[in-house]
Amino acid sequence: MKMMNVAIVVFSVLGLTYGATITCKEDTAGTVADKVCDEAVTVCSSQKFTEYTGVTGKLQCGPCDTPADCDECTPTDGITTCNVELDTSDVKTFECYSWEMKESVWTQSEAATTCSRKTNDLVCNAPDYDIAKDGEYTSMLDGCGPCTVAEKDAGNCNECTATLCNSSSVLTGSLILAALSALVFLM
Repeated sequence: MKMMNVAIVVFSVLGLTYGATITCKEDTAGTVADKVCDEAVTVCSSQKFTEYTGVTGKLQCGPCDTPADCDECTPTDGITTCNVELDTSDVKTFECYSWEMKESVWTQSEAATTCSRKTNDLVCNAPDYDIAKDGEYTSMLDGCGPCTVAEKDAGNCNECTATLCNSSSVLTGSLILAALSALVFLM
């Protein structure tokens, strides 16, 4: 009798998992709804928030398109979804410029990058274009967020804490003020 009960339980579990479908939240053109996935699908994908980058990935049936940009989960049953829409009501945005070396000169992008943050401080980064040579500064997150520790310690990267503060005109003005301050101090 015990053997028969064990067999019933095993076959019941196999019957539930084989050929069973799962339900995931899916975002279609800005509308989020529960969707019964195809039989072969075993995971759901969720959005992910990364400081300075913002929301990446999407709600969908199946694995992440780009694993680094989203999170995956496995529903516990066929009805309850495991992926959830992110609450972005506390996301604050600001803008920074991206920088790149062109013809041996650091060049600011024409268009600003929109940066996102929840808990981190507003920070933009830019090369110290009097010091940093090609390859000594990497535009982190298109100018959003802090410098790498190594680049900051080497003096190749500057940080500032206001929207669009890493523009070439602001950085040039800061350098002129710093030079004038040094001259006044020496007098």
